[in-house]
Parts: sequence; structure tokens; C-alpha cells
Amino acid sequence: MSTAMSTNGDAAPERDAFTSGEIAASEKMSGIYLRVAVGALLVNIAMAVSFTAMSFFTPVILGAFPEFTSSSFLVYYTLLGVSSALAMPVAGQLVEKVKAQGLLIIGGIIAAVGLVIFGLSSSLWMFYLAGIVIGAGVGLSAQYVPIVVVNRWFFKNKGTIMGVVLAGSGVGGMILGIGLPYLLDVAGWRVSAFFLAAFLAAFTILPALFLVRNSPLDHNIPGYGELAVSTDEAADASGVEPGLSQKEAFKLPWFYVLIVSYVLFGMTYAMTQHFVAYLSDTPWGIDVSPGKISAVVITATLCLIVFKPLIGWLIDKMGLLPAMWLTLGVAGIAVFISAWVTYFIPYLLLIVIMSLGTSNGTVSPPLVAQAAFGQRDFAKIWGVLGMAYPIGLAVGTPLWGAFPDKLGTYGWGFVLVPFVTVIFMLGFTLSVKNTRKLWAKNTKK
Repeated sequence: MSTAMSTNGDAAPERDAFTSGEIAASEKMSGIYLRVAVGALLVNIAMAVSFTAMSFFTPVILGAFPEFTSSSFLVYYTLLGVSSALAMPVAGQLVEKVKAQGLLIIGGIIAAVGLVIFGLSSSLWMFYLAGIVIGAGVGLSAQYVPIVVVNRWFFKNKGTIMGVVLAGSGVGGMILGIGLPYLLDVAGWRVSAFFLAAFLAAFTILPALFLVRNSPLDHNIPGYGELAVSTDEAADASGVEPGLSQKEAFKLPWFYVLIVSYVLFGMTYAMTQHFVAYLSDTPWGIDVSPGKISAVVITATLCLIVFKPLIGWLIDKMGLLPAMWLTLGVAGIAVFISAWVTYFIPYLLLIVIMSLGTSNGTVSPPLVAQAAFGQRDFAKIWGVLGMAYPIGLAVGTPLWGAFPDKLGTYGWGFVLVPFVTVIFMLGFTLSVKNTRKLWAKNTKK
């Protein structure tokens, strides 16, 4: 089989040099393609450790250390979020050297060590150190690798596959949300932290060893559906992948418009971190029972599992930008209406619609980056762009808390959501259209 050098330095087979068996296999979601997808899904389950599980520790640890204030202790979580975001550009530079499997093993070990430090902590500075170490490990592994692997291995139905894989965090959230409170009650928070270390290590290291593979180029096979897609998405006959280089992307103003848009997107949906506080503070002049508040949280989590694949499917069927305008627009309107809804069941229905927005948060951003800059240096470019949304979440969470502190209600924040949605969606749309036309034959996405 003759080969050519791809732009990332790997030996890439010529598209017309694949055997008929390889071509037929690349159209079936089986074999190595299925193993890679399952591996990426399992890795994403580990994301639930930082997204969901850590929140259960706060009341327990504050009870164990009465000298800690809530705000001083939760600095560790801000450090975790910032550290994970800053680790992603490092992952982007390392992925070609150590491969996706290496990043999962290295990052999984680092994050597990951070959780052990968390379990051994007895002072604020130790919790802060633990947050930094956990975040660095997660950013190198579970937060970065599944997206890059899906982008490299899958071309046909990429949106749907991305949605299914990223729904793993919701599955992990349900598992840990059910089991961790019991473990905390029975074994205590230190043992629970050690359990999470083992859990995260298992869901990063084991998939790296047995399922996840870096790129189809390493195996001299085409990606899933690669030979059936347009030349704007797959490598040409000489193995050259379409798109802009990292250096070219960084020189464009639209790259920085995308960063701002991702940050605004994250800041907007940081409101989900305040659902419990909002409902606990008699939002409609009536008490909302803990059972109803729990129903809201469970409903939002279940919706993430269902809606991420749904949004991916809509992107495959409608196109990226039309699907985002539709789902985020509807979600923004639901948030706006929620400011005036005073009955629980209608509010719960609005939560379902709002979840279209939160589900977009992980599925759409990498697809926007790929649509704008192409496949060529996606792994490196996403390493930088990918940190913007979680930074938006980290910054937005305390900003949402300022609404009731300064204005007495979250209502004005809810009212602003559809208008901010239009702003960041215009940023996405203009960035994709103006950047894509520099390299792609098909400028519509």
C-alpha cells in the first residue's frame, strides 16, 4: 500500500489505495470503529467525577471542618475548572507525541493522584492543591481525548456519534448521583474520595489499554465513512487533510471571536449551577419541597443523556448552524419564560426545553471548531478553543450568584439569556462562514 505524509506528520494512506475490504469495513459501525466509540464513551463517563460527584462533598466537608466557609472551600472547585481548561492546550501539543492512549493514561493517573490528595486533605491549601491536580489530569484526559478521537475516527454521522459519546458524562452522573451519597454516609468522605480515584483511573486507563486508539492513520485504514464524505472533510488522494494550520488559525480575528463566543456560551449556561439555590429560595413566594428540587436535578441530568445524541442527530440532518440556532433559540426562550412561571409542572417542562441548551454545551463547540478550521490541525486548535467553554462556566457561576445578591432575584439573568444567545450564535455563525471560505469548497455548514 502506498502512503503519503499527512500534515500532522503521520504516514497517511492514499485514499485510492485502500482495498475493497477496507472500504466496505469503513462503512460499518463494527470492529475497531465500534471499539473506539465505546472506549470514548467510557472515558466520558469519568467526566462525571468532576462535573457531578465533587459537588456531593461540599456539605460533608464543611460539616467536618466548621472553620471553613463555603466560599473559601469552593475555591478548590474554581481551581479545578481553570486547571482543567489550561491543561487542554498542553494536551493539544502532546497528542501527536504520546497519542490519545498516552494522554488518557498520564491524565488518568494525575487526576487519580489529585483525588487521593483530596481524600488526605485537612487544610484549605491541600484542597486547593488537590483541585489543581485533579483539573490538570482531567484536562489532559477525559475532557480532551474523547472529542479528538471521535473527530479523527468518524466522518459519517459524526454529530450523532459525538452526541452519544458525550452523553457518557450524564450516564456517569446518574451512576455517581445514586451511589455516592450512600457511600459518603456509610464510609465517609475520605474513603469516598479514594473510591472516586479508582473510578476515574478505571474509566481512563482501561479504555486506553483495550479500546481507544489514536487515529485510523496509525492502522492504515480509513475513518468510519471517510471515503463517502466530501473532500472538505476527509484527506485527499495524497493524504493531505483539509483545513487551516494552527499558525494560520491563530492569526485570524475570527479565532478570537470564537473564543469569546464559547466563553459567553459557558457563562450563560452556568445558570444550571444555581437551580437548587433558585428553587430553595421560594422563587414564586412558595416553598419548593426538597423532593421537587431533586426532581428538577434528576430531570436535567436525564435530559443530558437523551438530548446529546438527539442534538448530534439534528446536526447531521439539518446542518450544524441551523440545528444550533433552533435548539439554543428554543432553550433561550424557555429560560426567558421561566422567570414568570409560578407552577412546578410547567417549570419542570421548561427545564426539559432548557436542557437543549446545556446539551449543546459539549456537543456543538468541537463541531463548530471543525467546521471553521477543518481537520488539518484540529487536535491542536481544539486544545486552545476547548478551554473557553469551561472557563465561561467557571466565570459565569459566581456572576449568576450576583443577580440575587445585587437585584434580589435571578429573574433579570433569565430575561437576558435569549439576547446573549443571539450574540454568541452570531459569533459562531460569522466565524464559521468567514473562516471556512478560506479553505473549503462547500462554505455552508
